[in-house]
Amino acid sequence: MATSSLISIPLILSAAALQHKAWTAPNGLLTTPQGDYSAGFVEKTLFRNLTFVTLGQKAIAWLVGGAEIAGILAKSLSSWGYSPGILKYLIPSGDYSKLGDSELDPWFFVGVGLVIAGAALRLFCFRTLGRMFSFEVSIQKDHKLVTSGPYSVVRHPSYSGGLLIYVGLLIWQSGPSSMTRQSEILNYWGGKALLYVCIMWMATTVFGGVHRLDKEDELLRKEFGDQWTQWASQTKRFIPWVY
Repeated sequence: MATSSLISIPLILSAAALQHKAWTAPNGLLTTPQGDYSAGFVEKTLFRNLTFVTLGQKAIAWLVGGAEIAGILAKSLSSWGYSPGILKYLIPSGDYSKLGDSELDPWFFVGVGLVIAGAALRLFCFRTLGRMFSFEVSIQKDHKLVTSGPYSVVRHPSYSGGLLIYVGLLIWQSGPSSMTRQSEILNYWGGKALLYVCIMWMATTVFGGVHRLDKEDELLRKEFGDQWTQWASQTKRFIPWVY
């Protein structure tokens, strides 16, 4: 197996596994919102079923990562009986010369690096907030305003992590060694449809997340008053120094 493949596979596997963990509610999903919060349009539509939303995020992670690992293994283990069938199915054009050649593709390292960094940031947020972290907009019992760790940089760093994951996925799959490029899937209507679905999913969840920031800030401001106001004056929402 080529050295580049030995580098690619563990990085891809790490990216997929960390995403899975990052989209898993650390304290489970709440059955009912807590605190003085009236669900807005986003919660009543897009985020009405958070189990569905998180499953969608995990599906993208494993679909992209799993297909790429399968293709790299099939290319590297040419003597394996299943290799020709896997490659024919994943890469019907037959040209898979660059698949997994990460040493030639900075897009791979930048993209996968951002995915891993984004997932790690979300996990750091889970750990920092502990029992107070939830995927729902809510105030927990004996809730405290945490302004340390990643929350000393931006007010909603878990959203920052999610954005990094999305940007990383797009950069990674834009590179010449990616499954998307090697398979030439975008030459087929089915591939284009799948791409549009994934992009629309990402765009919709980003829109929903940004809309949620107003609700979360409003709830925290009501709960913590001047303490929140002082913190908000020193930090941006989820993009450092920008927004």
